[in-house]
Amino acid sequence: MAAEAIALSEATDLAEAALAECRIAGYPASVSVVDEHGIVRVVLRDDGAIKTPVAAPLKAATAAAFDQAGADMEAREKTDPPFAALIAAHHDIYNDHPGSLPLHRDGVLVGGLAIADVPHDVADGCARAALARSPFR
Repeated sequence: MAAEAIALSEATDLAEAALAECRIAGYPASVSVVDEHGIVRVVLRDDGAIKTPVAAPLKAATAAAFDQAGADMEAREKTDPPFAALIAAHHDIYNDHPGSLPLHRDGVLVGGLAIADVPHDVADGCARAALARSPFR
C-alpha cells in the first residue's frame, strides 16, 4: 500500500521546525527533507550557518535508503563490516551520521529528514524533536 508522498509544504514545515529546534539549542544548521527515493524536496540553511548544505541532503537520503536513523547506522557501521564497506564505497551518496531519520506515514517509508553542520548529538536531538511535532513517524 502506497502512502501519500511528502508535499512541499509538509517538507518545508518539517525543515523549518528542525531549524527552530536547533536555534533553541543555540546552533544555526542546515536541514534537508527528501522523498522516499532520496530526492531532495527542500534544503534550508539557517542564518549564521557557515557551511554549504552538502551533508544534510546526503544524510536524509541515507536515512531513506536504509530506512534507519543515522545514529543507528553509525553504530551499525562499527559492527557490520559489509555495511561499513558499502558506506565507505559510496561516501559520495551516503552519510550515516546522527541527525538523520527516516520518515513514515501510515507505516510506510515516505522520506528522510536530516540536520547537519552542528554537533551530531545536537543534530539528532533537534531532528527527533522536529519529527515528534510532525505528522510523520
